[in-house]
Amino acid sequence: MITLNGHQLSITELWLAAVQSVPCRLAEEARPLIRQSRQFVASLAAQPRAIYGINTGFGPLSGFRVSDEDLAQHQINLLHHLAVGQGTLFSEVETRAIMVARANALARGFSGVREELIELLLASLNRGVLPEIPSEGSVGASGDLVPLAHMARLLVGLGHARVKGERLPAVEALQRAGLAPVVLQSKEGIALVNGTSVMTALATLAAHEADRLLRWMELLTACLFQVLHGEPEVLCQQAQKARGFRGQSLVARRISDSLRTHPEFARQIDEHQWGSLPKPVAGDAEIQDPYSLRCTPQILGAFQEALWHVEQVVTRELNASTDNPLVFPDTEMVIHCGNFYGQQIAMVSDYLRMGLIKLALLADRQLERLVNWRYSRGLPPLLAAGAPGLNTGFGGAQLLATSLAAEARLLGTPASIQTISTNANNQDVVSMGCIAAKMTRTTLPLLWKLVAIEALALAQAADARGCDQVLGGDYRKLYEVVRGVSPKLERDRPLFEDIERLTALLQTEAAQEQCLRFEDDSHAN
Repeated sequence: MITLNGHQLSITELWLAAVQSVPCRLAEEARPLIRQSRQFVASLAAQPRAIYGINTGFGPLSGFRVSDEDLAQHQINLLHHLAVGQGTLFSEVETRAIMVARANALARGFSGVREELIELLLASLNRGVLPEIPSEGSVGASGDLVPLAHMARLLVGLGHARVKGERLPAVEALQRAGLAPVVLQSKEGIALVNGTSVMTALATLAAHEADRLLRWMELLTACLFQVLHGEPEVLCQQAQKARGFRGQSLVARRISDSLRTHPEFARQIDEHQWGSLPKPVAGDAEIQDPYSLRCTPQILGAFQEALWHVEQVVTRELNASTDNPLVFPDTEMVIHCGNFYGQQIAMVSDYLRMGLIKLALLADRQLERLVNWRYSRGLPPLLAAGAPGLNTGFGGAQLLATSLAAEARLLGTPASIQTISTNANNQDVVSMGCIAAKMTRTTLPLLWKLVAIEALALAQAADARGCDQVLGGDYRKLYEVVRGVSPKLERDRPLFEDIERLTALLQTEAAQEQCLRFEDDSHAN
């Protein structure tokens, strides 16, 4: 059970709630402030003063007053006019993440909603009643208004919901779960829709996946050192400390730890002979590896540094109050502000996506080193088994990898600078945070496929070299995972199903626990 108090929701907890459907509940310590804020909002609604979203119009219509008898309809009309979303629906995982993120923001107690509204949102989540949330419609300025409006419609019994894959009218879906819709009171509609919970949920899911992809890339790189007889000197901690970046040092150490599971590399590393071993002077002998091996601590280390920053920002935003106005009952203040503006999430989503694209390009180049017999130090041309020419091995798989890398690179345009005025020029600058987060989510499947293709190639290369010679302990774990879903390529055959199976397998917790190293997760940033 995950307890939400608005202050301590972690990336891992949101992932568990979204992916593994771990139930969530409202923290008891959060209830007193929620109640006080709601009482304060009720008193504000009875006053003649103009308070945005309570007794005024929305956005550019904030200069128009709403009569007392229309305050409830006012909140429903907000959902009506924002229910314009288009495009594919967010996935069930993404929808659950959005619901958790919004519930946690409301649990902070500065939004002025009733407990029962948060309880209904969490009960719907826990009982598998998921609103249909279209993915198109947010510019990330006044938060994620359109998608959150579609989420909120479930709570008032409007629209449709999905229950175990079945599409039902919202009222019927709630009834089957033993729930009933609510009637919104003043400010509750705007509190539900006015915030960054969609972009933040998407960015949080992306950050969790990105961490796993980094760990796979570290393992694949360690395997590449082994099968290409790479020089581990480049992983020396003395060299990393001379640069001074903690992420670079950490990545180099994790790759070294994987290499130490191979006896020959363990000897080289543990004898600390780096920099003192003589280099050959023959004209055809390379004394340094290509950058796709030699510079992996720098490339993956930079990604680790970026990921730490992204994790810090999304964790803070997960536990932030992002609607407008905010109410503070202890000081009897209601403050009109712009906490709904999603610039932080927009920028780190772009930042994370740039890093993911760099990983995709690195995987593509590492694959090239395996399949190109001119550079693979004795591996078969295109890793083909049998007669080359008759068999083309991984030629087609590399074409797919190149296509995936090119597609990823086309997602490199930053969304966070693509502001465009809207809302009758009320929202005259916008963050595009939701679009940035969606673009980052779009990049992830491309990279998972690239990682799977490289892993398949590494298993084939190990067979070509002789497994007993090149497989260290960690490499053998990867080899066994790959061979569990993809037999050795003895002659040309279609690989599309092998790639599909391995892509799915690498994303599972079981495969990650079997192969990856997580002892460094407790970093302090």
